[in-house]
Amino acid sequence: MSRFPLPIASNELRSRPASTARLLNAYAEQLPQGAKSAVLLTRAAGVADWTTVGNGVIQGAHAALGSLFVVSGTKLYEVDENGSATELGDIGTVGNLDIDSNGDTVVVVNEPNAFYWDGTTFGQITDADFTSRGAGDVEFVDNWLLFREPNSGRFFGADLGSATSFDALNFATAEGFPDDLVGLKVDHRDVILFGSESVEIWGNVGIAGFPFERVTNGYLEIGCFNGRTVAKQDNSVFWLANDYTVRRLDGNTPIRVSSHAVEQSIVNATIGSARAFSYSQDGHLFYVLTFPEVTWVYDATTQQWHERQSYGRDNWDVICHAKAYGREIVGDQRSNKVGYLDPSTYDEWGNTLVMLWRYQPIYAEANLAFHDRLELVLETGVGLTTGQGSDPEVLLRYSNDGGQTWTALPNRSIGPIGRYDARVVWSRLGSARQRVYEMSVSDPVRVNVTDTQVEVRGGRL
Repeated sequence: MSRFPLPIASNELRSRPASTARLLNAYAEQLPQGAKSAVLLTRAAGVADWTTVGNGVIQGAHAALGSLFVVSGTKLYEVDENGSATELGDIGTVGNLDIDSNGDTVVVVNEPNAFYWDGTTFGQITDADFTSRGAGDVEFVDNWLLFREPNSGRFFGADLGSATSFDALNFATAEGFPDDLVGLKVDHRDVILFGSESVEIWGNVGIAGFPFERVTNGYLEIGCFNGRTVAKQDNSVFWLANDYTVRRLDGNTPIRVSSHAVEQSIVNATIGSARAFSYSQDGHLFYVLTFPEVTWVYDATTQQWHERQSYGRDNWDVICHAKAYGREIVGDQRSNKVGYLDPSTYDEWGNTLVMLWRYQPIYAEANLAFHDRLELVLETGVGLTTGQGSDPEVLLRYSNDGGQTWTALPNRSIGPIGRYDARVVWSRLGSARQRVYEMSVSDPVRVNVTDTQVEVRGGRL
């Protein structure tokens, strides 16, 4: 028997026979030195049901003023820790949405309009110096609420300490390259201006008036496809760059973090509809990038990518996130459901959550290899007391043509509750010149995979 390396990332390339590894609703975790194996594959967090908000699909969420604010359909709601939602007002049909707060007032930008809630009053920002520009994003820094002006290279601010009062002179322009700004983000008190062809980093230099200037070496010759893909994680900022890569800002350097597999996927995705958010859980720092066709997740802890997918969908139903009430709150892009990410929940709002992992090929160097035995080493005896999952199973299928066609093999039990000695083994698996194995679990149980052993005559791993 030989150890068959577990996949640690989704790395399926266009040339499938060369690289087929895939992790779906699963991610790798580095184990400490001396552990039974170097890597653990674990099931990604499910979504625990919590509440519903309004009657429309969830558009965005933000934690501020000690509360949670959620946009459902065309309306803004305040949601308390018990999940009770109070309607605050109508913001219109949602297009480009952003939410932030200055500590006293929540501001919701629905491009080009903006709305506010100060704890007592909901209204639309109507100051002429705002409405003459409109806004596409809102960010807070140093008691300033800053806004990106759509279809221009300019950004501007409300009056210091205010959310609704504006001065026509409180603006500046990113002039390093004549492109329009598509995104705005504040990180470590730096104002990061994302243009379609360039990125500029500005700071508060303390001068009179509008006190922001571009910092030294604060010009990057790379742009951003879509400002909704900008998110903060791991003391940095991530975004979808205009060269079809995902970048992370390291100081003033845009570091490429995407793999070739991710980039090949991006080229064929609907970039204008992409959105991103980030969250942290169990020591893992995730950047989530969603297209209509696929959802990619970068784990900054391991520097590896995996995929998320809701059952029967192409991408993940989760579209937004806010950390509130000690939970990782998330919203459903297809309904008015709001839940929270929970590693001990193995479904999504009660729907099936499939964990899938696909291995790299076993290649026989153009010779015929005989596959005598395959054993999956994982935590067993995790079955539930009743219902689906009382005798959970793992599904196995294989492909001899690089993933073009598949053959299913009989399911194997992971073991009912308490059957900690159960073994998961398949024998007499036939022969192939190249063979790709794929396993999955749909039962709502904990899954922790530590090893795979194979017995192959004539091939190499």
